[in-house]
Amino acid sequence: FFLCFFMPSIVLSFEFPPERSENDAENEIGWLVAPLPIIVEGIGSSVPIAASISNVYRSTDLLMAKTLFKGDFEVSLFSISKFPVIDEKLLFSLGVTDFYMPFRSYDRGIDSGKEDYYQTLEKYNSNFVTFQSQFYNQRLEFLLTYSTGGTKLEKIFDVDGNDFSNIQSPQRNWVDHVIGTQIDLTDNHLDPSEGLRIGLLHSNTNYGLNELSDYAVDDLNITAYFPFFKTHTLLFNAFQSRSNITEKGLVDEDAVRNKFGLGCDLEKEAVACRNTETRRINYWLKRNRSSKATALGGLNRMRAYSQGRFYAANSSNYVLEYRLNYSEKRTPMNWIFLGGLRTVLQTSFFYETGSVADDISRLHQKMKSSFGVGFRAIISGLIYRFDLAKGEDGIAPTLFINYPLSLGSLGT
Repeated sequence: FFLCFFMPSIVLSFEFPPERSENDAENEIGWLVAPLPIIVEGIGSSVPIAASISNVYRSTDLLMAKTLFKGDFEVSLFSISKFPVIDEKLLFSLGVTDFYMPFRSYDRGIDSGKEDYYQTLEKYNSNFVTFQSQFYNQRLEFLLTYSTGGTKLEKIFDVDGNDFSNIQSPQRNWVDHVIGTQIDLTDNHLDPSEGLRIGLLHSNTNYGLNELSDYAVDDLNITAYFPFFKTHTLLFNAFQSRSNITEKGLVDEDAVRNKFGLGCDLEKEAVACRNTETRRINYWLKRNRSSKATALGGLNRMRAYSQGRFYAANSSNYVLEYRLNYSEKRTPMNWIFLGGLRTVLQTSFFYETGSVADDISRLHQKMKSSFGVGFRAIISGLIYRFDLAKGEDGIAPTLFINYPLSLGSLGT
């Protein structure tokens, strides 16, 4: 299997690296406006409106989302991506987000159950600035990102919907530094059908609280593409993530409990509160001791599971995906909510398997899997994706822009 990644000259019968192709339709302006309903059982709902505009100025894309009607949650998001500072050699991106919405935190490790979680209702904000340099027809890329964020917890909910608001240390802030590179030896930057792509990403997370450990994460992402028939593609993806503590926070359980307790003596449901408090204490205690690699589950990997479903100090993921481009006809679209130049309609079938572990020697001892089908459309350089995946937790849909299996914003 790993020969596919490390010995391409042997396993690839076609010319390597393949000749680079481009499609001028990728530079056409396109747009999408759509509602994004958010429904969290026992907490509330909201319907923000999202809009994306591709190639609004050369390669520049805009993404916006805003809650326009009163709901239980608030979403405000704006980002500008790939603004050319120096031709197409240096690209600039920035983004601002403000959320008032729930986030789910599962128990650590590959053995956590479907209902082993608590949810936090938070006022969350973040900002980022990214510089990307691309050379040799986008075959070589470098990325540098600086981001800051903060959050304030309003309530914590257990799995049964009980809420607790006497939260100690409800606020935290952080600063992230990310540096990455990608070597793209494929035939097409946007929709490759043959070749090899290798990405490396290093990130450092520094918290504003001395009680929380700072940590670094190193990710490796390798994808090999093989053409089948005239318009089909088989891809193999291997992903590895490793993390380590750079500055230790509190690692004593009593100290963590005193700092991050829920004041359960003041709550009506004291027993339920203490169970949730223990779950929260364990989350931060283990994270302080062992750090946290890139999680599995959600939009990008292990699509049958919730966002961030499985996490530990180390993670790995392997994917086999077969993509069928059943239409490559250039079709102008001028609908009110969707427009641009459509160049590809695609169906995909995929199988994923992955694992997480604090002890790297046990990383592959127990694996989780996910499989499903996807439908994609490439319109004016943006990939609109709907995936439906099944795993042990059930069936999960994904509606997103961009292909899965990416590494941060490398290659986007």
